[in-house]
Amino acid sequence: KKTTLLIAIAFSGLLALLLFQSDTSTEHTSDSDPAPNRSALPSFSYRDILENDEFKTGMQQAVHNSDIEKAKALQQRALEIAYAADLPETEISLLSGDRGLSYMQFLAKRQLFSQAFERRYKGLEGIQDIKLIYPEAKDLFKQSDLLIAKRDAAINDIARELANGQDTTPFIELAKQQWLLLNQ
Repeated sequence: KKTTLLIAIAFSGLLALLLFQSDTSTEHTSDSDPAPNRSALPSFSYRDILENDEFKTGMQQAVHNSDIEKAKALQQRALEIAYAADLPETEISLLSGDRGLSYMQFLAKRQLFSQAFERRYKGLEGIQDIKLIYPEAKDLFKQSDLLIAKRDAAINDIARELANGQDTTPFIELAKQQWLLLNQ
């Protein structure tokens, strides 16, 4: 019975992480996003530039270090690629100017929140302080809190199982260790 419970808890933890990551990686769309023209669709779009691992990592570092010059250099490089790829002017305008830079920084902050959340989730820590650091991810806070609550409930379930009807307090640390082992 304990093994079945532990496997179920581990599976639910893994599923929660996968669902969170897939939800946080959804693309930002707005009314100003260009509608694709199927006949003249380029081989890639501005989103491909922004989602490039090298670009994302660089922008995240720039945002984390408050390095506006590095952020502007990355924006300039993104624009060079967009022009070289002959992207439509509507897409190039999304990357241009202060508005484009703000959008790139906004995306980086959301990515940084997601990374911090994942570390905290796996490390059995809370997330209140990172909510304050990355308010740009406020639409993710409710889901993040639910995942933390489910994680903590799973740990309490493990502790109850280990306690076998006794007080669970002495078993919480052991339950956390088992949860960590199951969710590596």
